[in-house]
Formats: sequence, C-alpha cells, structure tokens
Amino acid sequence: MSTQRADGTPRVQRLPDALVDRIAAGEVVERPASIVKELLENALDAGASRIRLEIRGGGRDWIAVSDDGCGMGPDDAKLALERHATSKIDASSDLVDIASYGFRGEALPAIASVSSLRLVTRPAGAALGYELQARAGAMTAGQEASAPEGTRIEVADLFEKVPARRKFLKSPQTEWRHIADVISRAAMVRPDVHFDVHRDERPAWNWPASRDSLDRLAAVLGEREAEALLPLSHLEGAVRVEGFVSRPDHHRSNAAGVYLFVNRRSVRDRLLQHALLEIYRDVLPRGRFPSAVLFLELPAAALDVNVHPAKTEVRFGDPQTAHRAVRNAVRKALAERSWVDPQTQAAERPGEPRAWSSSREGRPGPLGVTEVREARSDWLFAGQGAPFEMTGVAQESESAPLQFAGQRLLGQLLSTYLLLEAPGGLLLIDQHAAHERVLYEGMRAAWLEGKIERQVLLAPLVLALEPAAVAALAEHTERVEALGFEIESFGEDSVVLRALPALLSDRDPAGLVASLADTLRGEGATGEGAAMVRGLDPLDRIFASVACHAARRKGDALDLREQRSLLEALDRIPWAPTCPHGRPVVSPLDVAEIERRFARR
Repeated sequence: MSTQRADGTPRVQRLPDALVDRIAAGEVVERPASIVKELLENALDAGASRIRLEIRGGGRDWIAVSDDGCGMGPDDAKLALERHATSKIDASSDLVDIASYGFRGEALPAIASVSSLRLVTRPAGAALGYELQARAGAMTAGQEASAPEGTRIEVADLFEKVPARRKFLKSPQTEWRHIADVISRAAMVRPDVHFDVHRDERPAWNWPASRDSLDRLAAVLGEREAEALLPLSHLEGAVRVEGFVSRPDHHRSNAAGVYLFVNRRSVRDRLLQHALLEIYRDVLPRGRFPSAVLFLELPAAALDVNVHPAKTEVRFGDPQTAHRAVRNAVRKALAERSWVDPQTQAAERPGEPRAWSSSREGRPGPLGVTEVREARSDWLFAGQGAPFEMTGVAQESESAPLQFAGQRLLGQLLSTYLLLEAPGGLLLIDQHAAHERVLYEGMRAAWLEGKIERQVLLAPLVLALEPAAVAALAEHTERVEALGFEIESFGEDSVVLRALPALLSDRDPAGLVASLADTLRGEGATGEGAAMVRGLDPLDRIFASVACHAARRKGDALDLREQRSLLEALDRIPWAPTCPHGRPVVSPLDVAEIERRFARR
C-alpha cells in the first residue's frame, strides 16, 4: 500500500493542536458536570478553604468556580492553559504515588477548547492578580487585574463552536442534577471546606466548614437520612475504612444512596459496592439497598487512579484486601448493634468459609443442633396445580387456586408472618411481600384505568432531600403528577408535598417521596445498583418501589382486623406468587413434612 496520498502528502500526519485539544476535551468534558468536577478538584488541590460555585442554565450557559487557594502568578497561569502542563507531578515515578485529585494537565486547555474561558488569579502576597481569556482554544494576551487571593475560573457558552456536541446535552434541569451530585460528593469528602453554591443567580446551598463529618452529611443528605446512619471504623492491613452505613430498617429501592471514596476521591467501584451489599443480603428484603458513605484510605502506591479519563474508577493493587476491609467494617458496625446473626459476627479471614452459604441454609434446630438443608424454592401456586404443588416457575394468573380469606387464620408469627390452616397443611404468608403486591397491583390498576385518586394534605409538608433527589423530582414533574403526587421544589434541598395517592394516604409521606425520587434517579442505571425489579418497565418499577416502601414491614404488629383485611385484599388482585421484587408471598408446610419432623412417618 502506498504511504502517500494522490497529491503526494503523507497518509500519516500530525494533528493540529486545536484538533488535539478537542479530542482531549471529548475525554475530559462529557457534560457540564465534568467541568464542575475538574474545577472543584483544582480548587481543592490548591488548598482552598472556601469555594463558591455559580451555575446558570444547568451549566450550559455559565459555570464559575472561585476559591481562596494558593493562586498563580502570570507565568503559571499561562502554562495552566497549555496541554500537559501541571504542578502536580514532576517525574514518571510520581504517577504511582499520586496524592492530588488531578495530574494530567489537560483539564483547563480541554475546557477552553470547547467554550469561552476566563481565568483570574492572584497568589498570596502579590499586589495584583492576572487575567487570561480563551475562546474555542485561542488564548488572548494576559493582563494584570484586581482580584482577591486565590483563583476564579469562568466557563461560558459550552460547545457553542461544536454544535454536534451541544445538541446532545440534556435539559438544564437534568444537567443540574448531575452537577448537584458532583458538588454533593465533593462536600461529603471535605467537610473542612466551606461550599457556597448559587444556581441561576439565586442561593442554592451554603455549607459552612465543619469538623464533624456527620454534620456535613446531615447538611448535604438531610437530617432524616443522617439520623439513620451508623458510624464505622476498621483497619484491615494497610486499608482503613471510615464512614457510615444505614440501619437495616432504613433501606432504599436502589443504590443511589451509596457513596464511595478512595483516598478522598469519589469512585464508582463494583468491588467495594459488592462487599457492602454482601453483608446486607441477610438483613434487607430482596431488591432493597442500604445507604452508605464510606471513606477508604490506603497508600497511594497501592492504588492506580489513572485508569479512566474522568478518574471515577480505580484499580487496587490488592483488591481482596480492599473487599475484605469493607465487608468486615460493615459487618462489625451492624454486629455491635445486634443487626446481624451472631454466627456472622466474627471477621472473615483469608481462606475461611462464610458462616452462611449462598447455596445452603443453616438454622439452629432443637437443642442447639444446626440443621443444614439444601435451599429450595417455596413459591406457592407457581402453576395451576394442587395447593401444595411447586413447579419452580413463577406465573401470574387471574386468581389463586384457593381463597386466602376462606382459610382458618391462626394468627401472626413474630410480627412478620400470617399463619393459615389450609387443606393439606400450613401456609405462612409474608405480610410485607403480600402487602407490597396488593399495593403494587392497586396502583397499577388505577393507572391503567386513569383513576389514580389524590389525597390533598390539610397542611403541606416540607421534606428535606438530597440535592440530586430534589433535581430528579423536578426533572420528572409530569410523571410525578400523573402518579398522584403533587410536589414542588422548595429551594435546592427540600420539596413541598401537597398531595399523594389516596391508596397510600395512611403511610409515611417522607419515605414515599424519598423512595419515588430514588427510583427516578436510578432510571437508566445498570448492574447491582440498578432498580433490580425483574422484568418490569420503568413505570412499573416506580409502582414497585413506592409499594415496597409503603407496605407493612417485618416487625409490624397487625391486629386481627388488619390481618383479615390483608387476606381479603390478596383474594381481590390478580394472583402472583411473589412481590414485584421476586420474594415469595406464601410458603407452605405440608402435612407430610410436619409428620416427618415428629417421626410419624
């Protein structure tokens, strides 16, 4: 093949600097939130104790970040806008011992190549500051300027010269939601820094510096969320885990409430998330997730942070130790408060088997003898056969093979299960799974008939939520109203609830709204942090999430009237053997099994 084109020029050519900058921008600047993240990290690396952020039009029109950090002189300011110029590494050896947030030296020139950028900076002790401007990558001559100590960077008209990129930006509300998440994460990991945030020329949040991490979490996530968090601290080898996890009686429809930080860097890491969720599997209903804010600290040389352009992923030199550290930290925090089974309280060591196996069930039997049996599916009435036939295939039908309300009700067991005497044996009904299915079917049927009735509150409720949750509700206003809720934003971290679906009017309104927001935030998510409602479309996921939160829970004592009412409700809905999250509604214990246990067979 010829090495030259028809006109004689080489086929392989060095790209122009402007084009190189735009290619780099494609890695660094995905959306306005990417710019906010880079500028925030630069401010923190500069030693800022106070940061002010100004956002307009969801960051499409204007982003400004001001800090009181170390500032720069004229020469450094000019170099900061050149590619691969950085103050954070000096030699190749520094790449394995990175203690700062950023280090590539590409962020500012990449941002400047796709926007209009203005930089004003002044180092401590200097009489005047220095100002530089760049538009679509072309830098103007700098000049002296009056400025406070520190640095201010303004970014306007994002992607104005790259219309193909600009048209793919979402609505200002959606882009603001992503920005809110970035700011919230930065504020969580740095409670010692004052954050002053303005949106569309109005104050959004003002979070003063605090020495108490929980105080900062209460400011960012809301008092209700912070009150449900338990502190933890654990050292495993060279890995230290600090932070907070939620009580098992406080759970969510997805993993939107899980925040992970490694060496003060916000990451999305499946390894660490798996370690966290593994401990909660035995204490949370299926399809429900904890909240957590976890900070891991380990030697910089034991971590590779240069595996993703946005630096949201890391690679551990010893992933098993990191996984074990999180697992043992969470287990210890829950065990100290008797939330996990005593057999699982001992910290795991390499090579030791888990106390509970995922494929076998162990339960203390009579006289302390542990009976171990193979786990099996107890999905009652999976087909249309006899009452105690189990085929292992879950199928919905118009009605159950028997009427639950027509069976003899023996009462409630452990404030969790309803016991029925039925032909051929005993039925155990999980009150939470059953009530969840009833509420889900009720909301779904009302939606299909266009008859979701609202219950208007006598007095509107102001509810504190995470910033990203408030943004998600505002982004999906029409859908929220169609579901029977009337919710208005009240600042950037609160909403006003004026009405809710009549079917749920007797349930906790704050929890319902939080659950709804979680589901809306989780749309489009994949993997273990997704909604985890099998086979349901987005609208049904919302029904399932809200129903799960509203349903009577394990430990709720039901009087006889409530027990009978739940059985009658089960008889009125289309029958399905599980709740929307896949947990069985009913489990049988047939006569043959009972007689075998008493040695009658």
